[in-house]
Amino acid sequence: MHELNWGLLIVIYLFLGGLSAGLFFAAGLANYLTIDDKPVYARVARMGALLAPWPVAIGSGLLILDLGNWYRFYKLFTHFRWESPMSIGSYLLTLFTVVTFVYLFSWLSEDERKWLFSKVPATWKPVHRLNVDISSWRAKIAMVGFPLSIGVGIYTGVLLGAVSARPFWNTNLVAQMFLFSALSSGAAALLLAMVLNRKNPIEKHETKFLVTLDVMFISLELFIILPYLIHGELSSLAVKQALSLILGGPYTFIFWGPFLVLGLLVPLAIEVYELAPSIFKGHEFHGSRNLALTAAGLVLMGGFLLRYIFVYAGQMSSFHKMGMLN
Repeated sequence: MHELNWGLLIVIYLFLGGLSAGLFFAAGLANYLTIDDKPVYARVARMGALLAPWPVAIGSGLLILDLGNWYRFYKLFTHFRWESPMSIGSYLLTLFTVVTFVYLFSWLSEDERKWLFSKVPATWKPVHRLNVDISSWRAKIAMVGFPLSIGVGIYTGVLLGAVSARPFWNTNLVAQMFLFSALSSGAAALLLAMVLNRKNPIEKHETKFLVTLDVMFISLELFIILPYLIHGELSSLAVKQALSLILGGPYTFIFWGPFLVLGLLVPLAIEVYELAPSIFKGHEFHGSRNLALTAAGLVLMGGFLLRYIFVYAGQMSSFHKMGMLN
C-alpha cells in the first residue's frame, strides 16, 4: 500500500491558487486595453477583480488546515529561506492575496464602499479610514499584481518540481505547464461568470476577448505538454518509469481522456470554431452562450484534473522508481 502524504486538499489548493492568478492576470490585462484612455473591457476587468481574491484565500486556508497543527502556520513567516519554495511561496501568496483585495476595492463604486463600511462597527475607526476612493490607482495596482500573479501561477508547479525524489515532477516544464493552465483557467472562469450574469449580459466583444485569451493559453499549455512527454522519454530510466504512469499505467485514461481530450482539445476546438469565421473571413463574431459555457466548464475541469494527476501520480512515481509499483 502506497502512502500518499498530499491528498485532495493540496489538489484543490493548487487549483484555486492558479485560478486566482489567472483571474487577476485577465482582469489586469483587460484594464490596460484602452481606447482614448478608457478601458475597452472595463466590465471584464471589474468582474475579474471581484472574483480574483477568493479562490486564493480559500486555497490558502485549506493549505493551512493540511499542515496538521494549523495554529502553528505563523512559523512559516518567522524564518525566510531563499532556497525553500515553501518559504518563498508563503510570502508570495500573502502579498498576492493582499494585492488582489486592494484591486477588488479599487473597483467598488462609492455606494458599494458605503455599504461595505456600514457593516463595520463605528468604534473601528482605523478601518473606516480605509474608506477612500482608489479607483485612479487601478492601473498601478494591476502593474504590481501582474508579476505576482505570474509568480503564483508558476509557484504551484515549482512546489512540485522542487521535490527531486519524485521523478514525475522533477523538471521545470511542470512549472510552465501549471502557469499556462492557471492563466487558461482564469480566463475560462471569468468567461463563465460573465455568461452566467443575466443582470448584465456579456457582450460579443467581451466574449471574443476572453475566448481569444483562452485559445492562446490552451495552445501554450499544449506546447508544454508535448516537450514534457518527449523529455520524459529521453531522460533517465527513473523518469521514463515515472512517465509510464500516464503512458499505460493507472493514470493513463484520466490523462489522455478527461484531461487532454475533454479538458484541452475539445474546448480549444469549440473556441477556434467560434473565432475562426471572424478572424479569417471577416464575419461577425457569433458568441454562442451555450458553446461558451461548455468550453469554459471543460477548461476548468481540465485545470483541476491536471493538478489531480500530477499530485497523485507524482507521489507514486517515487515508489515506481524503486520498483514498488505493480
